[in-house]
Amino acid sequence: MLSVLVPGPTGTDCYLWRATTQPVDGRGAALVLPIAMLALVLADRLAADHFRYRQQVRGWGATGLAVITATAWIGLTGQGRTGCSTSPAVIGIVTCGTLAAAVAAWWAIRTQAPRPLLQDVAEDSSAGPLNQSELREIFVRLTTQTDVPACTPIAPTVAGTLAALLLLSTVLPWRELIDPVSIGPAGAEAGLARAQLWDLPYASTWALALAACATATLAAAILALVRPGAFLPVLRTAAVATGCLAVTGVLAALLRLPARLSDGVGYRPGLGAWLALAIGVLLLAFALTTTALSVRRQSRGRALRVAAVLVAGLVATAAGLVAPAAAAPQYEPQVVAGVPHPLLDLHGGQLVDRLGMRVAIGTSDPLDSIAARLDGTPGEWLLGRTGSEGSTVFEYRDGFALPRVALSHGVTPPALLGVADDKLLMLAGGAAQKRWALLAVPLNLVAADVSLSHTNPDGTLYVTPGVDIYATGVGPALTHRNADRSIVVWGATSTWQIPANQLRAGMDLTQFLVAPGPGAAGNSVSSGPDGTTAWRNSETGLALLRRGGQPQEVTGIAPAGCRLSSDAASSSLTVDSFAVDVRGNLWLGGSSPTAVLTPDGLLRQLPGPVTQVDSMEARPDGSMLLGVSPGGGDQVLEIPDAAASASSYPVLPEPEPRCDRRKAASGSTPYSVRLLPPVPVADPPVTAEGVVGKATSGTNTELALDSRGRLLRLAVPSSARVWAPDGRGGLWWTVSRASGDEAAVHLAGGRATVLRGPDVPDPQGEFAAAAGDRLVRAIGGGLYDFYGPGREVSRVKVSGSLRQKGLVQLASGDVAMVIDEQLLLVNRSGRSTKLFGGEATGWPVASAGRPDQWTTDGDWFTGPDGKLWGYDGSELVRVDGPGRVTVVAGPAQGVPQAADDVTVIDTALYFDSATTSSNWSRRDECCAGSPFAAGRGTQSAARPC
Repeated sequence: MLSVLVPGPTGTDCYLWRATTQPVDGRGAALVLPIAMLALVLADRLAADHFRYRQQVRGWGATGLAVITATAWIGLTGQGRTGCSTSPAVIGIVTCGTLAAAVAAWWAIRTQAPRPLLQDVAEDSSAGPLNQSELREIFVRLTTQTDVPACTPIAPTVAGTLAALLLLSTVLPWRELIDPVSIGPAGAEAGLARAQLWDLPYASTWALALAACATATLAAAILALVRPGAFLPVLRTAAVATGCLAVTGVLAALLRLPARLSDGVGYRPGLGAWLALAIGVLLLAFALTTTALSVRRQSRGRALRVAAVLVAGLVATAAGLVAPAAAAPQYEPQVVAGVPHPLLDLHGGQLVDRLGMRVAIGTSDPLDSIAARLDGTPGEWLLGRTGSEGSTVFEYRDGFALPRVALSHGVTPPALLGVADDKLLMLAGGAAQKRWALLAVPLNLVAADVSLSHTNPDGTLYVTPGVDIYATGVGPALTHRNADRSIVVWGATSTWQIPANQLRAGMDLTQFLVAPGPGAAGNSVSSGPDGTTAWRNSETGLALLRRGGQPQEVTGIAPAGCRLSSDAASSSLTVDSFAVDVRGNLWLGGSSPTAVLTPDGLLRQLPGPVTQVDSMEARPDGSMLLGVSPGGGDQVLEIPDAAASASSYPVLPEPEPRCDRRKAASGSTPYSVRLLPPVPVADPPVTAEGVVGKATSGTNTELALDSRGRLLRLAVPSSARVWAPDGRGGLWWTVSRASGDEAAVHLAGGRATVLRGPDVPDPQGEFAAAAGDRLVRAIGGGLYDFYGPGREVSRVKVSGSLRQKGLVQLASGDVAMVIDEQLLLVNRSGRSTKLFGGEATGWPVASAGRPDQWTTDGDWFTGPDGKLWGYDGSELVRVDGPGRVTVVAGPAQGVPQAADDVTVIDTALYFDSATTSSNWSRRDECCAGSPFAAGRGTQSAARPC
């Protein structure tokens, strides 16, 4: 039985105890073997009084067991599954079958000579008749040897076997869940959940007591074989205790299960619980029957046995009934005001409910796997992953996970939005360039296909009948819920904010487009019921707008190492997630400790610092959910009183002088830094081929100047292959024209110039750089196209691997390239000169000496003086020649730290930190002698650094 029930190694599909996706040869014979063994034992017992048939039963039984064992072994090992020959099932079947056949064969061939009871009496007896005293003595001897209680060999054996099985049932990892997914050929793969009794929070003490009683029963059964008179009372008492404990404990556990739903979905305890209950009933019946018989016969120790049975029954009943319940106070979370506690106890991405049920979270973001009712009424739903392309929606009620609907979703799992009108709302699909859809799945469906991989004859998406399609689009698509009961969906270029009460079939998404401020299109937006709105205005930048106010940057350009302070813009804070709650508090999470920006403008830190917050959700009831990844795992934390307690959190200290962005640091320099307001995004006034008209804009933008000299973010046409700013406020890009040839378009001052370029048969990793009316384009394979003044185009070959963004067009016509960790200067004839580099790791460029060990890390661009400049995230340097580098400015002069990009427009440098843009310029003149302007397009006053 053990060999049949123990699962095989993972991935071998060598299972005997549940269905697999493929047939397993030999499994039938393996399952028949224990039945055949029991049948042989019963047949042998039935033939005990027929001596001429008993030997034949044993002989044919041994032959049958050998045939069954061989059939199972050949079928299991000959099917080609890796590791199946070493599976415990195969080894156990062969071992037990061989041993059983050998025992049966030994039974068949052995002969028993009856042992004479009166051998010693017969030797001493005389030929004469026995007198009355001798007859009495012989009768006493016979009585002492035959006065054994009835069924003495069978009863202890049965009791001991049942006790061993009971002990085994508490260890076997069986607890099967009634799951709609289990309907079908591959259902058992998804519908099985393993949990040992030792792992159940309410049953660990009960399981230990049960195992102890079962062990005592087994020991008493073994000892009763040797001295039945002395140990039979102990055996009966242990059997009663085990039976009472099993019956009462299992029944109490079953009573604690949540009520079944209207459609009959619920829990079915697995083998351990049902086997314990059945064996407990048998042990109770056996012990009580034998005790009653002994009492009826007025055996010795009747009162002691009756008292022992009553005491053991009462103790076992009390132990089963008072076992800790799943809803006991000790399992309730300890909630302290403002301190988050685990809402979902995830272990390696798995939820463990109060019955030990494990549900693997279905998405990479744990908050996409949990949803509430959209109308605010109590209720939680979970998305549990049950396969590579399948999941199950569970209703999470009172700490129990109850399965509702099985989903087939393909590679991309859906994101739960909530439940309304007995329908589960979700965002299905959403991968890059793939279809996505807002779907409503009825909760009374057993299974639903939401993979969006098929279409109907009319071109619409196919879903399971009964599932409503609210809206569709093309990916990528992400989503989250807001505290004002709205759903936000955003893609590459658009953001839709849909009130929960307006979700309906066939709705028009254009009615729900939202753009609260610059940079909002295609970015996440979070809003509260008081009108407070926060959104990303760049990849990681964050802006905030309060009702009646003006948009403001939340995070600014802070030097590296600036700790969290009361001024969010003066902190080195990377915002990975944000949310606005019902009272207008803006919650910020990321690698730094979680903080909240209250309406009074102060930044406050969450008590009990929580870091690695990947996602946030503000709920309409004032609570906050945090999706965190401590140590690489997943957790969902809840702050029940988040909105109410945020204003009481401790205020962070004032920023350090070097970090404070609100007032100037001590001293002055000849440089000035201006913090720019959000820069508007505009479409180019020409098509992608340079003709006057409107181009289809993509998701990329570059800083440029319009025809009036105002700063803007120019949207790059979606069909542009490569693009680069020209350093004067214009933009270059290349495009494949409808005629089949290549063209380079130069947009400057609102007018476009088109140059025809050489054909590119098979481009490999294109890059481009520009300076004024010059452009260089890398097309892969060491080939570079040079576009010069006068519509001059030439192609040059330079050997080596070009680093991404390691191409710089200089005003002199030469080109700087980062090739194989070396910074080279290449002229139009293809001749190269090494400037420095060659080491993958080494010294920064700003360090003194060591030009051969300088690294080429950082951004390289054409400076305002037309020469090669570099930015390593901290300092600006200028390359004057081979091995000659001049440090232009550093942090002391106000150079921003860790900016993502540097754009040169005329004599000003614009640093894009992904949170805001700043303009850096010198007041008098630069080192090359050309004047620096104040930086056109800025609206705020300059301030010294």
